[in-house]
Amino acid sequence: SAKAEDPIYLQIAELRFCGKLPDIVTEAELMRLFDTSRFVIQRTFSRIQEEGWMERRAGRGWMFLPMIDSLEAFEESYDLRQAIEPAGLLSPKFRADLPILEECRKQQEFIASGGYESMTEFELFEAGSRFHEVIAICSGNRFAAQTIRRLNQLRRLVEYRHARLRPARKKHAENHMDMIAAIYAGDFISAAGMMKAHLDKSRREKIAQNLFVEERMIAEGDSANN
Repeated sequence: SAKAEDPIYLQIAELRFCGKLPDIVTEAELMRLFDTSRFVIQRTFSRIQEEGWMERRAGRGWMFLPMIDSLEAFEESYDLRQAIEPAGLLSPKFRADLPILEECRKQQEFIASGGYESMTEFELFEAGSRFHEVIAICSGNRFAAQTIRRLNQLRRLVEYRHARLRPARKKHAENHMDMIAAIYAGDFISAAGMMKAHLDKSRREKIAQNLFVEERMIAEGDSANN
């Protein structure tokens, strides 16, 4: 869709992740930067606001909200996910929502069977985050579901970068399908073990991809210039 493939949206996400956009920006500044109309910038800002990583200031301009943009924050987010997501699968309150899980399974099957090659970073992120949110909702713990939803918002920018590693997205989709199969079979212990291994592998992949190297180099350069 046009929304999923909006190049200015992805450029803003990349520049913000790399620390090349300040915390506060104006529509006019980005109109000049991208040589585009106010309508396009307003539409993009509205989308970013809906996703929870920007808000309109009471005065002039827009302000970016905190995101997972450092290795330390990234590690802490995965520590929290490891504490929540496998435990949710083992909870006595876990109830599989079969129609929604089947929707997730079909989506993951599409990705694994080749969709990962043509889908945008946005689409791949939405599909993956949807799976993890559905599992959290099925856990029956409203706070687990709220936490995973918020973490998904916070990790959006780093996940767009990781989505460029296409073969990894195929493997992630296969992992998701395996977990759903274990849930269908009522084998929640196996599903929880798979979730723990999946999160650990995902963490290691992203660290190996050096997603935060550029961010660290920018910070070190700023420090050297002060």
